[in-house]
Amino acid sequence: MAEPPIRHARRTGNEATGLGANPPEPRVVIFLHIGKTAGTTMRRILRRQFRSTEVLLIRNRILRALPRDGGRPNRELSIEYFANLPEEERARARLIIAHTVFGLHRFVPHPATYLTLLRDPVALTMSQYAYVARNPRHPLHAELVERHPTLEHYIRSGVAIETDNSQTRAISGDIGTPFGGCTDEMLETAKRNIEQHFSVVGLTERFDESLLLMHRAFGWSRLYYVRANVTPQRRREPVSPSTRRVIEEQNRLDAELYAWAASRFRASIESDPTFERDLRRFRRRNALYRPLGMVTSNLPRQLVRSWRR
Repeated sequence: MAEPPIRHARRTGNEATGLGANPPEPRVVIFLHIGKTAGTTMRRILRRQFRSTEVLLIRNRILRALPRDGGRPNRELSIEYFANLPEEERARARLIIAHTVFGLHRFVPHPATYLTLLRDPVALTMSQYAYVARNPRHPLHAELVERHPTLEHYIRSGVAIETDNSQTRAISGDIGTPFGGCTDEMLETAKRNIEQHFSVVGLTERFDESLLLMHRAFGWSRLYYVRANVTPQRRREPVSPSTRRVIEEQNRLDAELYAWAASRFRASIESDPTFERDLRRFRRRNALYRPLGMVTSNLPRQLVRSWRR
């Protein structure tokens, strides 16, 4: 059963301009994957838009094997890793997927653009903590269980730099600021990078709308999905008001970045009179796709995980 296409794809190159035989070179797409923002689901969708030979996935397990400085996140090593790849390998990629920070485009031999997803920082922090808590293979799992049994203690400890303005750090291109050291200048750099280098900044909380914005920006059509790597509902616990305040204080810059990006996001949608109609159509078709997607996408991965245990 083939996935039905979304109509009204944005035209590019000669088709859009009516010019002659030399269309502009298509830009390489860099998916800046910020942890716990529905990135695993997004990765599956993105990979369907390109031939397998055009996709370069920088895997976490590769980065974990590289020399690193203390407790810095793996994503800070991704640019150095990519820059040291053979030029032909870097040049072949049309889609680069990585837990990374802004700056990787400097080593892409072709014009490049970024896309990413942002998430409300309170929800992101809670999800990151839950992921570490339920994943015995995570490098912080043992320390969390033994020394940081509550979410608030985990945040205050500084053991996970991802709980301190993780999104501002990534989009500003930061690779060295210590825990608690983020500045307003980093926030302004992140905003400027978005304005100048990002084709789409989606929102996890508005995932379907984010996909339609990508459809309009890139002309992609195979956007149907089932969610992957979602925190089980039984593990989600309400956060106390005091813990919420701690998260908000620790992630003030991320909250400002998210609000700013959400305002731009709403403006993009409201400027398109056909958007709501196309969104309803997409959701109807995605509901028809989900039974097939559960079989062809999630089930094989569940079987692999069960076999590995």
